[in-house]
Amino acid sequence: MKLLLMGCLGLAAVSAYAEPRSEVQHAFTQVLDAGGFRGYAQGPVFGAGSPAVAGQVEVVFPDRIHASTDEMEFIAIGARAWIRALGVWSEVDRSLVPATLFDMAAMRRAIASIRDVHIEGTAKTNQCPAQVYRFHASGKLPGSNADGDVRAWICDASGRLARIEATNARTGEHAVVDFDGSRRATVQAPQE
Repeated sequence: MKLLLMGCLGLAAVSAYAEPRSEVQHAFTQVLDAGGFRGYAQGPVFGAGSPAVAGQVEVVFPDRIHASTDEMEFIAIGARAWIRALGVWSEVDRSLVPATLFDMAAMRRAIASIRDVHIEGTAKTNQCPAQVYRFHASGKLPGSNADGDVRAWICDASGRLARIEATNARTGEHAVVDFDGSRRATVQAPQE
């Protein structure tokens, strides 16, 4: 009987540990299932070594990105890209746009890599009351490169991501995305 009780307590401890991890993984999977995201981004959100941005981003997986920052506004769709300067959109070489494609398989691997998850506390974001989670991950999560420490604010009622903060363990780069779930992301070529 004592052995059975210890086994049950061990399973309960594993279940309690697995629940926060599955909640965080589910929140990121919702972003993939939605087909993209909208939000306000700060830092190198398009990958390690990419230029830091601060502004509105809208992403439709795998290859549609619209970013509007103080420095520039650009749209990338597949191999095509446009930059807005002096109120006029101009088509440019895709390599001039500081954003990469989103690899769905790589994002799923990064979600699977989530580990060492614990609840840090609660917070009220501009969208919702949320649980704040801290964890480690490796790879390109939806919204940020995550080779290191990550914090995620997950809305209590919907289980959706409200905010992520990721710090790259190798480079020290810090990226933040405040998600806007008020409508689906859409990215279209500019009207010429």
